[in-house]
Amino acid sequence: MADLFSELYETYKKQIYSYLLRNTGHPHIAEELTHDTFIKAFKSLKNFRGESTLKTWLFTIARNTYISYYKKNSTRYEMNNDLIDEQWADTTDDYKTMEEQASISSILSRLSEKDRTLLLLRDQQGMSYKEIADITSETEGAVKVGIYRARKKFKEKYNKEFGGV
Repeated sequence: MADLFSELYETYKKQIYSYLLRNTGHPHIAEELTHDTFIKAFKSLKNFRGESTLKTWLFTIARNTYISYYKKNSTRYEMNNDLIDEQWADTTDDYKTMEEQASISSILSRLSEKDRTLLLLRDQQGMSYKEIADITSETEGAVKVGIYRARKKFKEKYNKEFGGV
């Protein structure tokens, strides 16, 4: 059983951490929430019914862990807009690309949790509409509409702030 836990952790830790880092903007908090996510998952693994994939089940736990953390700490919560997630940043890119990544992080931090989650799960994690629907407890149609609207909001904020196309 310990091997299963180790394999699960090693397979998904980077993806969960990256998702939580994009939500919190703080590496230490994201690391703590990642550990909390896996502790919760390990404790409830026996209750996993197989109605979704392990990946979507873990992201559901990660999202709920983040939401709980945010609600508990919302009065002292502050996004770090200058943080560039190593999953999205290419270290070989020039300064302009780094600046664009900082702009993306800044705009993502100002979207609602729901919009940010939809964009991160689809565009950063490459999840299907079905997987995202499982995580967010919405229909695939609602997820598609939500992603469309979130992208539209993102684009409007980007164009307004940075004069994009």
